[in-house]
Amino acid sequence: MIWKALACDYDGTIASNDRIGAEALAALRAARAAGLRLILVTGRTFFELLRVCETIDLFDAVVAENGGVLYFPARGVLRDHAPPPPPRLLAELDARGIPFQVGRVIVGTWRAEEARVRDTLRTLGMRMAIAYNRAAVMLLPPGISKGDGVRQAVRALGLAHHDVLALGDAENDLDLFAACGWTGCPVNAVPELKDRADFIFPGENGSGVARAIAGPILGNLLPVARSPRHRLAIGWVAETAEPVEIPERGVNVLIQGDPLSGKSWLAGVLIERLLGRRYAVCVVDPEGDYQVLAPVPGVSWFETRSLQTWDHALERFDHDPAACVVLDLSTLEQERKAALIAAGFGLIRERRRRAGPPHWLVLDEAHYWLGKDGVPDGALGVEDKGLCLVTYCASRLRPSVLAAVDVFLLARTAAAAQLDCLREVLARVPADTADLAAVLPGLPMGEFLLLRTEPAGPRTRTFTAAPRMTSHVRHLGKYADGRLPEARRFFFRAPDGRLVATAGSLGEFFQGVGIVGDDVLAFHAARGDFSRWLLEVFADRELGRYLAKLEGRWNRRELHDLRGALERLLGGAIKRAGEARHALRGV
Repeated sequence: MIWKALACDYDGTIASNDRIGAEALAALRAARAAGLRLILVTGRTFFELLRVCETIDLFDAVVAENGGVLYFPARGVLRDHAPPPPPRLLAELDARGIPFQVGRVIVGTWRAEEARVRDTLRTLGMRMAIAYNRAAVMLLPPGISKGDGVRQAVRALGLAHHDVLALGDAENDLDLFAACGWTGCPVNAVPELKDRADFIFPGENGSGVARAIAGPILGNLLPVARSPRHRLAIGWVAETAEPVEIPERGVNVLIQGDPLSGKSWLAGVLIERLLGRRYAVCVVDPEGDYQVLAPVPGVSWFETRSLQTWDHALERFDHDPAACVVLDLSTLEQERKAALIAAGFGLIRERRRRAGPPHWLVLDEAHYWLGKDGVPDGALGVEDKGLCLVTYCASRLRPSVLAAVDVFLLARTAAAAQLDCLREVLARVPADTADLAAVLPGLPMGEFLLLRTEPAGPRTRTFTAAPRMTSHVRHLGKYADGRLPEARRFFFRAPDGRLVATAGSLGEFFQGVGIVGDDVLAFHAARGDFSRWLLEVFADRELGRYLAKLEGRWNRRELHDLRGALERLLGGAIKRAGEARHALRGV
């Protein structure tokens, strides 16, 4: 269940004929027992609410008088967020024979008196806001609304608004809906509210809402991923400019693609778009690929070498429930990364279940950590949703992880083993997966194939990724044919130190990889010479990182054809650099 709190309107929502009935009361107590916080929201005056609501202590926070008064029963704290009604106004209403009720902040009367009330305000030269609640009308100080009161209550309880489900029925609940991430109402709610609701429940008033809480809400049966209000645009269809969207909540995402296919770019798009919608994101970055996000507002980057640092970094969500935390594990050895990720995921899952944030967890190089002997399902929490797994080797993910994926974002993939894996996994998607082998190997960098298992929207489409706030600019002019001074060239040497060949450009380096002996390649890969040279000479962090990963795979004996892997990686980089230069000349 993604919600941590219910924000419930009183009259017509959980209460009927002034009182919370036995059925609604039992449902609210069941919600508390399930760990949900309860926020009572009403336009009634605080004194009137105390008279009719005998179970006010059941709630963690009370927003009364249409947001003008906040009450926290457990602490006995009562706060007025506006001054009391002006005595001149009360005297004039009384003199005109207008019936009214006075609260700590608001004045309430009937809708039939609206014209006379407005005339009274004009006569007094007084400016007050007017809010409607079915047959009632309320006079409020400017700036006071249910929405503002709920936002303050949510912050005081340490919650994120994305984790709050609002339940209302009348016009003055529109502000309540705007303050919460999710919205629901009974079928007899006013039309304006039903137009803004994510979920409409059968039944009326307290009994209908009670059955909704006890049934689909606590049973985690609401179709969260199908809500049209909660879609995240990650790109567009090139031919039509139509936006391509995925659900913001309630799904797990897999991003699969070859090295330098654009999958890291797409992961960055997803992260930045989630931050733009104020979702909390935790990025587990084993190779240091996401440090580029550090300058983005709201992002906190941590060099993470211990579980204590990991736990300390997660405390950032206590202070900002819309933060992004990047856990950089790149300075650790592979075995220590695996142990830390396994332990850290347990901390994240416990935090998500207790408090909500982080709403999304992004794991790069997922195939290393989620194989047969990787992070166990119990710590991973695939059923909690909000996982984004990034990999170039989906075939190494265990079946239980692949079965939990709802949205597949596929970049260029050429390896037969990966295509076979995807074809098998996607057999459950009602789409023609037989064409994967024809489509994926030829996808240009920056284009992706979307496939999803949930039925909201088109299930299969090719799209171009959206732009990013953070980007990597390659030094195109230095690539294939730019000549380097002798001191900056690459010197291919045999294990005994004997010079075999030199490379004064990336093109010559590519040629050298193809002609030197296997022992020469193994010698340099073991020392990390290839990636170090690319980073020092060309300052190409992206290609350098991919080369470092390739060297690491060779040294861990995960790669059997070092020459072929180097040629594919370098050949693709040279080709793309040449295409980019050609495009620039044509501008």
